[in-house]
Amino acid sequence: MQKRADKRNGERYPLNRSPLAQNPSQSDLAMLVRETKADLNTLATPEFKEQFLVRRTIETNGKTRNLVYPEGRLRAVHERLKFHLSKIVQPSYLMSPRKRRSQRDNAVAHLEATQYLTLDLKQFYPSTTRQMIRNSLVAQFGMQADVAGLIAHLATADDRACFGSPLTPVLASIVHRPMFDLIAGRCNVDGLSYTVWVDDLTISGPQITGQFRSDVRGIIAQNGLRSHKLRSQTGNHPVFITGIGIVGANLIVPKRIELRSKELWAEFKASQTFEELDSSATRLLSHLGGVKAVVGPSTIRGQKLSSEMNSVRQKREKARRFHQAFVAEQRTRSSQACCIQNGDGVGEQAEISF
Repeated sequence: MQKRADKRNGERYPLNRSPLAQNPSQSDLAMLVRETKADLNTLATPEFKEQFLVRRTIETNGKTRNLVYPEGRLRAVHERLKFHLSKIVQPSYLMSPRKRRSQRDNAVAHLEATQYLTLDLKQFYPSTTRQMIRNSLVAQFGMQADVAGLIAHLATADDRACFGSPLTPVLASIVHRPMFDLIAGRCNVDGLSYTVWVDDLTISGPQITGQFRSDVRGIIAQNGLRSHKLRSQTGNHPVFITGIGIVGANLIVPKRIELRSKELWAEFKASQTFEELDSSATRLLSHLGGVKAVVGPSTIRGQKLSSEMNSVRQKREKARRFHQAFVAEQRTRSSQACCIQNGDGVGEQAEISF
């Protein structure tokens, strides 16, 4: 069963069976990414590589992020390296980057816990250096140093992982897997649940000790990374993990989502024409469907949402039938009026002709 699930995710084999772990030469690597050895080495040189890099600064949630991502031939190389790395089976605690895993899955792993510990790694991608990537490929994949160095040069800009490249998420998750594994092992000792969503780590269980917190910080520091302040919470109040709230054994959505529900209901009820009702119903159904996907269709809240959505569909369908009947009646009246007018016109012309 696990193998089938892995194949659906695109994960097909353990790390040691990856083509990148079969002691490839630079020529072998070039074949994997559909380049020649000479062209690949040229593409890895900083001066030549720069023409295939895009640098942008954006603001998200009040934070400034400096993006550096590849285009053209370099992007194609990144995409092909990502293709091969994405086939490697990931550990169960990794939720993202990973196919068929959602933020809801990340929250479900921590249902009914008593205590929660969340932390995020500072500058996770920019802190992943070219040297880290090279050393990881040598240690985990058993690569020759020159091949590992070539990949590290291709995957980085300014000696750091490209922030914005399609390759970086899966590459960073593998480069830092030894650290994540150490934390997972420490969680197992204390009987704690543990998940990773990119750079957000969530740990939960019956009790999280001060010694455990200290050990986790130590593991992160030993691996060349830093974390923001660890945040401890209890299950007495809603705990939000990657945007999904946990209350005991139930999942909830943030307050802003609930407020948006009220706004959409108000729009739907205030609709005056069929076009307005149809448009507002579509937005409302999409929103309620998203909420139901979070809380779960089999829960009491999920069943209530299903009933509300059916009610919206029925009202829209009733309005559609009424609208169609009204339009058909208007067309009939218009057609009859045209016939009467045309008939009068013919009579007048006949009279004049006579």
